[in-house]
Amino acid sequence: MKLLSSARLGGLGAAAALVLFAVSLPKPPTPDGPDFAEIVETDTEASAQPSVLYCPWINSGATRDTRVVAAFLADVDVVFTHPDPRVGEPPDIGQLNLDGPGAVIQDIAEIVNRGDAPGFIEFSTGPATAASVVRGEASLSGDRCIGSSPRLWHIAGLTTRDGYDLTLRLFNPFPENAKVQVRAASELGSEALPDLAEIDVVGRTWTDIDVAASIPFLDNLVLTVGTEEGVVIPTVIQRLDNEEANWNGTGLSTEWLFPTAALAGLSPRLSVWNPGEDPVDVEVDLFSRSAGFGSVFTGTVEAGRPIDFPLVDQSSGAVGVRVRATGPVAAVVVAEDVPPDTPGGEDETVEQPPRRIAATTGSPEPALRWLLPGAGGFLGGDSSLWLLNTSAEAVTVTVQPLGRAGLAADKVRLEPTSFRRIRLTPNANIFGYRIESLIPITASWSLQNDDAVALFAGVAYEE
Repeated sequence: MKLLSSARLGGLGAAAALVLFAVSLPKPPTPDGPDFAEIVETDTEASAQPSVLYCPWINSGATRDTRVVAAFLADVDVVFTHPDPRVGEPPDIGQLNLDGPGAVIQDIAEIVNRGDAPGFIEFSTGPATAASVVRGEASLSGDRCIGSSPRLWHIAGLTTRDGYDLTLRLFNPFPENAKVQVRAASELGSEALPDLAEIDVVGRTWTDIDVAASIPFLDNLVLTVGTEEGVVIPTVIQRLDNEEANWNGTGLSTEWLFPTAALAGLSPRLSVWNPGEDPVDVEVDLFSRSAGFGSVFTGTVEAGRPIDFPLVDQSSGAVGVRVRATGPVAAVVVAEDVPPDTPGGEDETVEQPPRRIAATTGSPEPALRWLLPGAGGFLGGDSSLWLLNTSAEAVTVTVQPLGRAGLAADKVRLEPTSFRRIRLTPNANIFGYRIESLIPITASWSLQNDDAVALFAGVAYEE
């Protein structure tokens, strides 16, 4: 058995050109559309037996708490390791021996409670995967933990507009020091980052960078993180008012799938980044709850500049998204509350509720089996499963809760070219889900409360 990698990697170029994006009339794909390339293969396939997962965004202290959620299909020993920021000090370690198949939620404060505490998780066997969920007084964030360690990452969908804070975290979980280069591109083209041309990240430590201070007032920003020596795991924390969203770096793929792009009234946008040397044709399909395409949009993404596609103009409420490209791209969905209109005169001050933000990196291809650690495991929040079927065939999907022994599975029907939301009833015995289908589909989950929303892509695995 093995886990599938979370991204398919490709090369990096640095050309800059004017972005032209043409939107077609809503219609199903036609045979004379773009010739889509094959999925770009990666040589950093996640290991499953045994496996190590890296969790760069963990913060557990006075203002936030973090729970790492793990799902596994066999009896497994799990070791949580959190390096001490003081060089030379021993790490903080927690260990569990668990019966599989199952899932577990580990409160990081029970291991270490000093604020920032990124770490890595070792599983004695697989398939197994994990995610981190970070909660503040009025915020939710988190992402899948990373199961591979390439030397080049892409982080799209960012902004340093006024009112937004942006932190880049470079986590080095390995003993060897790393030399890191950070490059940036925006809607204006390549952005100079002389202070980030070469960064030393000591082994078993991490470095946080205030990106908004280095390159402020950019609407659409992408970062590429590469290493000359060693390896780092990058992640970003994008803050808006009191809420924050977190997503990790990815590789490149010719296809990206998002079972949901938004919920709870948030307005979603799709950000696409083409780092190659040539233009790439892109087709964006939108899926509704009912069978059939909601809309289809085609266009060209020029090299070297990210482009945003405002999905809210084409849909209301939740929507599933598929991105297909003729060359390797990175894609991220970011959803947030739109800025409120301020009533009254210039001198009148009206208090507005804090805005919310959430984001997800999606999945590079559909699969027959998925693990969703954490789904249904957080009492006091609204958790949902999201299933996307991009094929023209209906399918029955097995939805198996994971946690305590003896949990019964459900079967649900997934219509052709549609997505389905499954609202989860809070259950103290459930800490995640396993999804199995007879044809490839895509799965994700969401968590929300009155103040915040977080989106989590699933992890595909093979038997």
